[in-house]
Amino acid sequence: MNNFLKLILITSIYLCFDIQNSISVGYEDNFLRFSDLEMNSNLFENGTSNDYMGDSRFFDSSIISPSTQLTFHSKLNDYKTKTIIRFKFNEYQSSNQKSYFNVSARYEIKLKSYNWIKFSYSLTPRYYLRTFIDRDLMPLVYYPCYFSNENIFLSYSHPSANFKKTWMEIKFNLNNQFYNENFTEFDTRVYTFEGGIKSSIIKPYFLSMSYFLALAENISYGNQNQFYESTKIDRSYTKHGFKMHAKKTLKNLFINTLSLKLKYSIRDYDLDSWYYEYDNWKKYYETEFVLELTKKINKKTSIKISGKHFYRDVVSSQSKETLWIEDFKIYSRNELWFKFIYNFRYK
Repeated sequence: MNNFLKLILITSIYLCFDIQNSISVGYEDNFLRFSDLEMNSNLFENGTSNDYMGDSRFFDSSIISPSTQLTFHSKLNDYKTKTIIRFKFNEYQSSNQKSYFNVSARYEIKLKSYNWIKFSYSLTPRYYLRTFIDRDLMPLVYYPCYFSNENIFLSYSHPSANFKKTWMEIKFNLNNQFYNENFTEFDTRVYTFEGGIKSSIIKPYFLSMSYFLALAENISYGNQNQFYESTKIDRSYTKHGFKMHAKKTLKNLFINTLSLKLKYSIRDYDLDSWYYEYDNWKKYYETEFVLELTKKINKKTSIKISGKHFYRDVVSSQSKETLWIEDFKIYSRNELWFKFIYNFRYK
């Protein structure tokens, strides 16, 4: 018992924590991710709860997003550690169904400079996409489509032997997506491997580049009643691409940092089938560009303004089963965010 009390006392000496509260106000012009064809079709169905638009009457929405992050600093033997717990809620003004809650936790161990081991867990219990037709049921009507989104990742970073303030990082991520009862044929498990290099060797810049490869398994394919229309195609895919990030710290200017992010990926579906004999396939080409500005008001308070543009292009085999995809899966969306951040530190 004395040893246990001693351990608590030693831990409390080294333990301190930060609290970061933030409130974000955003706008998205295509939050349900409709294609141009869908937007121009005007398929409103008299305001029913399960129609084309779901519970929204608009294609765009303002968003309010409060979040709280707790960061605990401590020591494990001679190693510094961090435990980060974050709670976030996004409320869409145009759709109650789209609003969601996320909780995440991350544990980090610093072995030496630029040498970290990190483990993270994140869960969004219910993330709503939009309404879709469940083709396994008659008559053909729209049902809300949503899924639980779970992420687990482990990463390791190590300093470069040849360059100062430069380090390499490898990351493994497991993503589980489990859909509601009308759309369980989309249940997917995604394994992602990512490797990259980051550097602050050139002042006042931070630069990073990484490559990633994802293998997605449609875990419900072959495990359901094969008489259903939805079970005829395997929705597994591979995905690869790269990420780039450049940030500049500005002195004696109104803006403190300027950041540019670019992500590009190719998602490849073979669309294997036990039923169809045609050559079914499709590819998604996705580009995401983000611009961020930050302004530090004082030691505790800062402001971040960001804009995002996303575009997806799609090509397919043009077989009978995929002919419709290029009209309905190509879309773009834009986001604008204003974030107010307040930090508090206790020791």
